[in-house]
Amino acid sequence: MTLAVIILLALGGLALALAAPNFDERPTVLGGISGTIFGVTLLLGFAAMHESGVLYGAVQQGPLTGLAIVLLSLVGLLAAAGAAIRENGFAAGSGEVHALMMWGILGGVLLVGSAHLLMFFLGLELSAYSTYVLVGYDRDRRFGTEAAAKYLMLGAVGSALLLFGMALLYAETGSIAYAGIAAGLSAHPSALAVGGLALMLVGIGFKLAWVPFHAWAPDAYQGALPLMAGYLSVAPKTAVALGLAVMLTQAFGDAAGMVRGWITALAAVSVVLGSFWAMGQGDIKRLLAYSTIVHMGFLGMGLASGTLTGYVAVAYYLAAYIVTSLGMFFSLEALEAHGIASNLEAWKGLGRRNPMVGVLIAVFVLSLAGAPLLAGFLAKLYVFAALAQAGSWAALIVAVIMVIFGYFFYFRILTALFLEEPGEKPAVEVSATAISLMFILAAAVFVLGVWPSPLMQWLKTAVASLMI
Repeated sequence: MTLAVIILLALGGLALALAAPNFDERPTVLGGISGTIFGVTLLLGFAAMHESGVLYGAVQQGPLTGLAIVLLSLVGLLAAAGAAIRENGFAAGSGEVHALMMWGILGGVLLVGSAHLLMFFLGLELSAYSTYVLVGYDRDRRFGTEAAAKYLMLGAVGSALLLFGMALLYAETGSIAYAGIAAGLSAHPSALAVGGLALMLVGIGFKLAWVPFHAWAPDAYQGALPLMAGYLSVAPKTAVALGLAVMLTQAFGDAAGMVRGWITALAAVSVVLGSFWAMGQGDIKRLLAYSTIVHMGFLGMGLASGTLTGYVAVAYYLAAYIVTSLGMFFSLEALEAHGIASNLEAWKGLGRRNPMVGVLIAVFVLSLAGAPLLAGFLAKLYVFAALAQAGSWAALIVAVIMVIFGYFFYFRILTALFLEEPGEKPAVEVSATAISLMFILAAAVFVLGVWPSPLMQWLKTAVASLMI
């Protein structure tokens, strides 16, 4: 099934790219084809969880690869549906958008399933190249091209450092296979191995937007279309987080404890500084970019715990973040499509101008903040439980305190929505497609927050393979 998913995503993206010129006037057709392909791969992902072995010596088949296929296909399916919010499609064409997203998802699957460093790097770059183009896809946007250029340059630096780190690790261990690297690393690695591991973590830190490797994120989010920013906020992050979990358990061997310590430090700094930087933002997409940095910090804390509870918490956090973040960015997309800018000034009184839209956005904002009864609350709670189990009390204290600080910048959005006077601004009309998608995702956020047991049981089954 894993091989079928890889082939389907590769050929599906190629077919969409080739068909694009003939369907520019009918973007819903392309979206329907893309959504259908992702729907098929999502179902195949469930079946792939029962496979085992290594595909052509490069891609691992098993529960975690199946989990990655399911989560990434869900992202692709939702993104394909979200593209329908712009009823007239994208000015530069719609087919290429769906093709790039599909290839990006393919890269994520290869990254998570990789059995050696080369496949990890190829999957990472395939995923990254797609997002470079998507950020600057609308060339008429004021900040789009600039944001894409900055993202490309910093992304290239991150990739170069990652590749150099891999080269040093190969020089030390004589292998690019995860098993060979783990066998060659000791609890007290040499300076060469430490340098390789550190550079690899720097490269991965760029992709996860951990501080101090985060500088590209605010500009990229602000310059991209909301749909592209939403895809950027979840697809690469899901793949890299799961891929790093595989590396920690399969590739770093006795040195994994040292790497987890580094991750804890980067995660704590990201949570603290990301929260403070978010407080002064007036542009909502930049605020959400710093919010992503904070969330990736929490995610890193779960990864650094090194326990089954921590890895399950990471998987749940990713599932919760996918539906919450995409719901928020779909809201931005719907409002921008009707001429409402993505800043707090333009959102004043929005909850009064369209109460339904205001309530749905409030659900996503509260989930991001970690309010009870919503998915974001349990996501953070599970990470806290993992930190407590691992005895990481300092990280736990920092995380709890910064959740409280986080409410400040999230509540700035709610204040603009409901407490600010709309003045003479007219009522807001949003398409039925947008409202439907927002309602579905808001419902998912609520269900995951009050009834997480089925998902948690499934995630435990998928993630347990990491601890073998």
